[in-house]
Amino acid sequence: MSSNPNNFLTIPAKKPFDVNLSTPIKNFIKATFGDKEDYSASIDGFNSLRAEALLRSNYKDDCSKLLRYYDQLNAIEYKLPITENQIRIYFKWQDAFVSGGSLFGGKQKTNGSWKLAYEKACVLFNIGHAYSELALAQNLSIDEQMKAASRYFQLSSGVYSFLKDYVNANSLSDLSVDFEPAVLASISWVMLAQAAEVIYMKSANFTDEVAAQVAAHAADCYKEAYTSAKTESAKKIIPENHVNIMFVKHLLFQSRTEYHAGNQAQADRKYGLKVARYERGKDFADQAISKCTIAAFTPTLRTNQDEIAKAAAAARKDNDFVYHERLPDPKTLETILAKPIAKPLPVTFPIMPDFKDLFASLVPIALNNAFAAFSSKRAEIMNTEVNRIREATNVLNAFLASMNLPAAIEDSGGRQIPPSVSEKSNEIKRQGGINTLDKMINDLPESLQRNKEILDEAIRMLDDEERGDTELRNQFKERWTRTTSPQLTAPLREEAKKYMDIIQNAINADKIVQEKFRMNRDAIVLLSKQTHEIADELPAATAAGALRDSFVVRELHRLMDSVAAIKAEREVIESELKNTDSDGIRARLIAAFQQGNHNDENSAVVHEIEAIYTPLRQQVSESLSKQEQLVENIRRANQQFQNEKQGNASTEMREEMLKNLARAYDAYQELLNNLKEGTKFYNDLTPLLLKFQNKVSDFVFARKTEKEDLMKDIQRGIVGGNPAPPPTTTQQSANNPYASSVAPTYPPSQQPSAPATDGVPPTTAPDGSALPYPNSYMQPFFPMPPGYNPYNPFSNMTASPYPMGGASQYPQQGYGVEKPQPGGKKK
Repeated sequence: MSSNPNNFLTIPAKKPFDVNLSTPIKNFIKATFGDKEDYSASIDGFNSLRAEALLRSNYKDDCSKLLRYYDQLNAIEYKLPITENQIRIYFKWQDAFVSGGSLFGGKQKTNGSWKLAYEKACVLFNIGHAYSELALAQNLSIDEQMKAASRYFQLSSGVYSFLKDYVNANSLSDLSVDFEPAVLASISWVMLAQAAEVIYMKSANFTDEVAAQVAAHAADCYKEAYTSAKTESAKKIIPENHVNIMFVKHLLFQSRTEYHAGNQAQADRKYGLKVARYERGKDFADQAISKCTIAAFTPTLRTNQDEIAKAAAAARKDNDFVYHERLPDPKTLETILAKPIAKPLPVTFPIMPDFKDLFASLVPIALNNAFAAFSSKRAEIMNTEVNRIREATNVLNAFLASMNLPAAIEDSGGRQIPPSVSEKSNEIKRQGGINTLDKMINDLPESLQRNKEILDEAIRMLDDEERGDTELRNQFKERWTRTTSPQLTAPLREEAKKYMDIIQNAINADKIVQEKFRMNRDAIVLLSKQTHEIADELPAATAAGALRDSFVVRELHRLMDSVAAIKAEREVIESELKNTDSDGIRARLIAAFQQGNHNDENSAVVHEIEAIYTPLRQQVSESLSKQEQLVENIRRANQQFQNEKQGNASTEMREEMLKNLARAYDAYQELLNNLKEGTKFYNDLTPLLLKFQNKVSDFVFARKTEKEDLMKDIQRGIVGGNPAPPPTTTQQSANNPYASSVAPTYPPSQQPSAPATDGVPPTTAPDGSALPYPNSYMQPFFPMPPGYNPYNPFSNMTASPYPMGGASQYPQQGYGVEKPQPGGKKK
């Protein structure tokens, strides 16, 4: 704190160091939200805003950019997870106070943290300083400026009261002596006392009764400030001469309270009470003179002492010679109740009424999680329902193939092939025949190997970084103070394991597909030939023309039409399952969150899922139910057909071969579909793994930069004989030479209280929702495009091994590091 000609106290500012916000935030937004919207201008604007807001040496003229920067910090807290293991930005500030109780007897300590909450707290501290500067810049001889000064002091008091609670809620008190709760409480009371003092300067316009109450309010506030400043932790931080001003002003305003109370007694014709009040006021004025250690303040106290002493002498003389009233015992005098005309003004958000969020279109963290949860749940339901459809269709195809339907009722005998078999052969040839499957099967190992190599390289980088960190930790012991690699890389390791599991599931699925291809390859080769070549391969048989117009054949034809209808219906259902209105869903989720449902994103997601998929699930169930009845009807009709049909060994061989061709056609369609989606899966997985590898690379580079800085600090410490300053918040208290004086020796409930405001509690957002910190932000890794898992029908897995429409959530890691160089440039 510093004083001025009016003996008001102002708060020194914390000094920030340069930090580049742009790079790590750009990396995070690009990795998380993609390139759909360019935030470069917003990010650069945010970076410039910090520089402009914190560059000023004083705020006597304007602090609007400082307030706007704080509003922006508050706005991004729910959108950008700035923490040590996510968006890595190292905020570094120099303390305002010096531990030891002097602004000149020592050097302010420099501290830093990866927490956004730390940056917010430091900016809030400087906002309180700015308000006190603005108050002191007012001309108190002008009424309007006097009102402004009082308001600025009340705003400053509200900021420091809010900051005290915010520091406690976010466990920041060990990061700076400025954040000691008793210090913040004392500052808040001082600002409120000075607001009351400015109001008291207009006491000539008040009645003596009101003036006494205002003076009592100022006296009480200075007493609270002094009491907080004298606690064990705060007295080593707040300069003693300023603690003295708090105490002396408490006595001064007690004397002014009694003086005005004496004047009021005169008006009430209570002459004995008047004498008692004046003499009590004189005692306080005398104590103020005797306790004051500030020479510049003494003239003001002398003037007050003389005024009250003259009034007391005159009152005693009048009572002795004229009124002869009995003087009341000073111990029985009623306490003058304070009139709390000055109140700490609450911190409201946004502070600037015209504030515009630079990242207004950026999705909040909770909403982004809701989108990811919806995508994940949607993919799970989609895969499950598509599995049900395709498995039922596979069963139906296998059932028909086992009965040689519909070929059996189309076969006219001889060397001709049934029309359905001809159609299947032509369809396979249009799709590329056996050559297409051969190429796709042969390409699988190359696609797999490409993805494995990318993931292996990312894991190797993590292993090398951890190995190097462990070696240096063993070498430097307690000097190696940064956070251990396993603590920071646990989410990255978990994400890598997820990808490893995905690739292993894909390997297993590849084997199943390759085995199915091997079993059906010969029949697929035959179907890939020309029609006359297929006819030459088929055994000749007698015609079944005699049954062509029979009731049972007509019934089987009708049932085959029903089969075709069911398959067409299922294609429509599958298309609807895969294609949902993403934009509409996004809009509805945003609307749900804006209506206050963001505390339970799961309920909004469940509501959307149920609205979309309940009707489709019902359609799937109805289709499966139809199939059960249809299969039973086909079985009964086919049995009758077999009983009426005549045949021989050649006919049986022909029928068996036609069955194999029918199975091969079904297998071809299934394999072609699986291989297309499998190839797409590998191609889509590659950019995901490259992004993961880049994320790991950014993290490793950031740790390398941090390592080099710490090694320089250690080397300087070894040369100078002093330990290296700790770079991480987790080691601050262990290495902080002020820790014993900063750490509270009492629980929060017993800490010195600051003036209460009606502001929003600092543990909640402006809308009442819980703050996302210090809890880590769980952000999903990049989801793949929605699609059907091609391999699932052939395995025993009940869920897709691929992150098709979403995935389990993982914290985003290490998008750059912005840690100032030791001895870096300050603003």
